[in-house]
Amino acid sequence: MELAGLLLTIVGTVATLAGTYVAVREYLRRRSVGPGPAAPPVAGPDEDGDGDGDEAAYDVFVAYGSGDAAWVRAFAGRLAARGVRVAYDELLARPGGVRVHTLERAIREAAHGLLVFGPGVWDDGWVRREYAALMRRSIENEAQRFVPVLVGDPDAPLELPEFAEVLYPADFRGVDEATYERLCEQISRVVREGPG
Repeated sequence: MELAGLLLTIVGTVATLAGTYVAVREYLRRRSVGPGPAAPPVAGPDEDGDGDGDEAAYDVFVAYGSGDAAWVRAFAGRLAARGVRVAYDELLARPGGVRVHTLERAIREAAHGLLVFGPGVWDDGWVRREYAALMRRSIENEAQRFVPVLVGDPDAPLELPEFAEVLYPADFRGVDEATYERLCEQISRVVREGPG
């Protein structure tokens, strides 16, 4: 009899924890992703409220190596100014949050993915995992675009992985301001409206 009572207590505790987890997750999903001018608005996975889950929380998730963080902040600000809902690790980080869960959720809730290929990008183990997740999603669902973005010295050799190499990249290496703006506009259009 004691065993049955213990099992009922455990089941009740697990059910309570699961309910709390769902409530907290929903609360966090509805909160803003952070302060600052580059912070994009956050929308839930079903922004239009029709229950079909057709709306992504973010237009694009940006993966990058730590050496390109400053470039990504400026780039994300330009995309956000064009109405693109951008997610990247630095923007989503919260004290006490679990990095892997935060990144997984953001990648899952993003309509498209983008990886900034700069010097030393592969020195960061997180980037390899983000690349794998973004590329898998793109291969499994052609509507989810993966955009390679090239940054750094235009004369330095840059080797892309084979799956990324077959895609047209957005090459920001050595470009002037007008070309930078044109590339930002093209990327914004692709991640907001699709490739058409």
